[in-house]
Amino acid sequence: MAERLCIMKRDGSFSARSGEKTSMAQAQALAYLQKLIHNNRFASLSQALNDVFGEKGKATGAYLFDAHPVLHASSGDGQQSVTLFFYKESDTTAVLFAMGEHLDLPKPKVRYKVSDYGQAQGDFKANATIILV
Repeated sequence: MAERLCIMKRDGSFSARSGEKTSMAQAQALAYLQKLIHNNRFASLSQALNDVFGEKGKATGAYLFDAHPVLHASSGDGQQSVTLFFYKESDTTAVLFAMGEHLDLPKPKVRYKVSDYGQAQGDFKANATIILV
């Protein structure tokens, strides 16, 4: 079970001090990420974080980030959804590198938009669409 979450900045770094990683407990991560979204999405963010910390993240197709298989946790629908993109760094630590929302589209494709924050480049850059088939 994940006990800590490292949140990667948009430029791929973790902190201002030589790139060292700062990990957070779930409550601290929730407070940090709430600053990035409207309060009508707080409940969805909380549930998505529960899934990250509770090891309920789902595979994100063939997507890789930093050579790690990408997982996602998503909650809510429409204007109130939150999707977190992360990878497991160890048995107790996950790394979050993008956050967005679920796009309602007919199946069999499922799409997510990296609308809240993403990396400067690559598949998970800001405003990218992630498509699962």
